[in-house]
Amino acid sequence: MNITILILAGIAGSIVGYLVFRLSQNRGFALIIPLLIIAAVAVLVPPPEKQNEATVASGNSNSGAPENKAEQVSGDQGAAGQAESSRAVGSHSAVDDDVTNLLTLASFDQSRPIEIPNNGYSGSDSCLECHQDNHATWANSYHSTMTQLATPDVVMGNLESVRLSFAGQDYEIHREGDVFYADLPDEKSPDDRSKRKVVPLVMTTGSHHMQVYWWATGDQRTTAILPFAWVAETQEWIPRNASFLQPNMPVSQEIGRWGQTCSMCHSTHRRVRSIDEKTWDTQVTEFGISCESCHGPGQAHIAYHRKLSNEPQTGSVDAETDPIANPESMDKEKSAMVCGQCHSVVEIMAGDKGYAHLNEHGHDFRPGADLTETHRVVRLHDHDEAREIMNPEDPEAARFNTTFYKDGMVRVAGREYNGLTDSACYKKGEMTCISCHQLHQSSLDDRPVKEWANDQLKTEALNDQACLNCHSSDEYNENHTHHSVGSSGSSCYNCHMPHTTYGLLKAIRSHTITSPDIGKDLAAGRPNACNLCHLDQTMKWSADKLQEWYDIAPPELSKDEKEVAASLLWILKGDASQRALVAWSMGWPVAQAISGTNWQMPFVAQLLDDPYLAIRYIARRSLRSLEGLADLTVNMYGPLEPRQRAIAAIAQYWYENQESGVEKRQELLFLNGELDYERVQRLIRECDKSPVFLDE
Repeated sequence: MNITILILAGIAGSIVGYLVFRLSQNRGFALIIPLLIIAAVAVLVPPPEKQNEATVASGNSNSGAPENKAEQVSGDQGAAGQAESSRAVGSHSAVDDDVTNLLTLASFDQSRPIEIPNNGYSGSDSCLECHQDNHATWANSYHSTMTQLATPDVVMGNLESVRLSFAGQDYEIHREGDVFYADLPDEKSPDDRSKRKVVPLVMTTGSHHMQVYWWATGDQRTTAILPFAWVAETQEWIPRNASFLQPNMPVSQEIGRWGQTCSMCHSTHRRVRSIDEKTWDTQVTEFGISCESCHGPGQAHIAYHRKLSNEPQTGSVDAETDPIANPESMDKEKSAMVCGQCHSVVEIMAGDKGYAHLNEHGHDFRPGADLTETHRVVRLHDHDEAREIMNPEDPEAARFNTTFYKDGMVRVAGREYNGLTDSACYKKGEMTCISCHQLHQSSLDDRPVKEWANDQLKTEALNDQACLNCHSSDEYNENHTHHSVGSSGSSCYNCHMPHTTYGLLKAIRSHTITSPDIGKDLAAGRPNACNLCHLDQTMKWSADKLQEWYDIAPPELSKDEKEVAASLLWILKGDASQRALVAWSMGWPVAQAISGTNWQMPFVAQLLDDPYLAIRYIARRSLRSLEGLADLTVNMYGPLEPRQRAIAAIAQYWYENQESGVEKRQELLFLNGELDYERVQRLIRECDKSPVFLDE
């Protein structure tokens, strides 16, 4: 018998019993009637068909692309593993078709965060009446779908029937009606694997690169996370631990995290409403980043225009009195702050009203106001002591490692406001976020919607024109770049906004606009722009070029830094951040065109066994970009031995298929025409194993 039907019968019986008591004042009838109704339902409703437990066939050690969109991710010693076809088996009983078809997420409205516009907010639907085009372009953006209800038309991952395993625990997902359920370990009994629970998946976060799923805990509107992420690029499940650059941490269901943290930027006008340390009653104006996130509350704006419409004698629209914000009409500081409320390293301040007000009503920042009055934008140089002692052994200092390089440059994606406002183009010029980005696609932009939505860049920002709006092409020409016009080396972005920021399983362009300096980058622990393109060259080669061209003094370099290609030093002995960034660069077409593609394979292959799960994923992507490995299938999260066999097989393939004309240079760790295995192994032994936990 389905427990949901019995519960509903019990509720109905209680209501009838209460009415009987009110009319007859007979407690006996009032108590008996609910029991009679439950008994009648139990007799009249047929039992479900018995569900047979599915068996999972063992596969070989390498996992390919998921088939039939029904997968298993299995693990060994804390790692997730292979994807296999399977029918999910859960303790949640099936119900007959008629009842199943009635199940919708509306059944769980009281068990998840809810949309309630207040404090002058009205929701994006209220904008549609007058702003159809802007509403349509916003709806086409990934901002609009950052958080959604987990309905069948929204979920990206295979949730129809799937079994996942990680860290020795099994997770099974299936669908009933329009609701997806997860059968998972009971977080309240972590040491007892027999204790399980079946929960509804009620919300999603992400719709671009990845998507994760939140389930209702049953405690007010508190949610917890399914510890897996669906990756859009490869159409596969990965452990959530693998979606961030962090050590392989214990599995967490992150109870309450959406209400306490994620909702700050993944919804509009969030009110945390935490009741205690384990319970939330979170309310938002709207899921996702909606119109009012950037333009401010809309109720007064609507009332203003309706008054003008109803009373023409009051005059025409006045931008000064119209109570709506437009970032394009603001000065650079206020315009950037609109984005900075989310895209920065920021802490919300309780202010004079105190935490209780903040918890109940949300922060008081509104677009067009001064962000610093309600938020504290954190910068490393505000913390002199932390800058001096930043190291993984000191918790207070190490927390800055998660966000900043040693010189204060922000190192993680989603914090672009910090980078912009640290740049001379902002400090000394008029550059702001919308100098390059366009939040509503122009009618003159003929790119496909998805192409525009990918970065929401203006067409002129796809090339150097965005820079040339301020910098004269007569001055910044080939004499300045020392690279041929039109080449990747002449691109302003590649030198001044290199891929030194990490996020979303890839390298991203830094939004701190700087100039290459090998000494400064080396001291900060950051790959330099020159060697992210010239992967086959040493730091000394790059430093010599910068001294010759720009009179930048070269730093003191070690023997290895003078003799070995910088990319190989970062891959073999760098820290996890360096390994991740350079593993991505090994698959970057621009760098491949400059540095060749016939020498990287054995070095990138060894990253398939990196301690950081995210680096394994990035390495596999880059390997697939190399000739002969497009169809590479390898179990990145499973047992060690099969993974090592795969690495050896890739190295053997490379050895047997080397082109006869390959230049076997010392910089690429060749000695007498063969790989210098002794030096390679020595560099691997010197690998920087300092914990890296990048806080995206």
